[in-house]
This record gives sequence, structure tokens and C-alpha cells, in this order.
Amino acid sequence: MDKANEFAVQREATARYFYWAQILIIIVVGIWFLGIGLAVAILFAFTLGPWLSRRQAEALRYWLDGSTLRVDQGVFFLKRKAIPLDRVADVVLVQGPLLRWCRIWELRVQTAGTGQAVPEASLYGVADPDRVRDVLLRARDEAATRTHYGV
Repeated sequence: MDKANEFAVQREATARYFYWAQILIIIVVGIWFLGIGLAVAILFAFTLGPWLSRRQAEALRYWLDGSTLRVDQGVFFLKRKAIPLDRVADVVLVQGPLLRWCRIWELRVQTAGTGQAVPEASLYGVADPDRVRDVLLRARDEAATRTHYGV
């Protein structure tokens, strides 16, 4: 991996986001299905939660490899994506209430032709998200030009 093209991740803030998002999901799902969401969330918060959220944030890697965006993530189930930039339709900055509280952004990378409403990749906690979005869009435009003109 070329460290020069790797995007920095705000790991502490991203770990905090993952931690609270997981607790909220456990509460909602637990109440919906079993009515014990609060008890399970408290147990998770003091046992597996801090370790898991920290490991998830440490596992995040985003970088440009030529005309490809590479995304590594996961703790138990590892996921490595290679997204050709000439297929990227848009890069959207999203910040809901929990992301705003943690002072991070989610960059959603949307590709053309997948037929899905979900993004191809979500990049959490990148430092300087506006600059990263601009870098990705500029690299996308260069990749599309090379593909179109055969350069």
C-alpha cells in the first residue's frame, strides 16, 4: 500500500461513533424483538463494546491506487473493496446527529450502474473530508477522461 495516497482517519472519534451507534442499534433491536435491549446494551457497553469499536476504527484503511479507490475494513469479517474511479458517480458528505456529535463525516461513494440505492462504500471519519471528496472527484474525472479518450 502506498502510504502517500492513504487518507488519514480520525480513529478516536470514529471509534466513539461506532461504539454509540452499536449501543443504539442494540437498544432498538432489543426492545423491538425481545424487550431486553437496555440490559443487553449495558452489558455490551461495559464488555465487548469498547474493544470492538476501537478495533473497527483501527481496521479502516482508505487509499488511492492509481485509478482505483481501495477500502479495507472489518474485525471478524474482513472486507476489501477495489472501486474503479471511472465508475464513481458521486461522493456525498453525510453527517447525521450522531456523526455530528462525534465530529466526523461519512463519505458515501456512489457508483453508476449498480442499480442499488446504497453506496458502494462508506468512508467514516476521514480527516479533512471536503479535501478528500475533492481529491476523489478530481481522480474520478481524470480516470474517466483516460477511459473515454483511451489515454
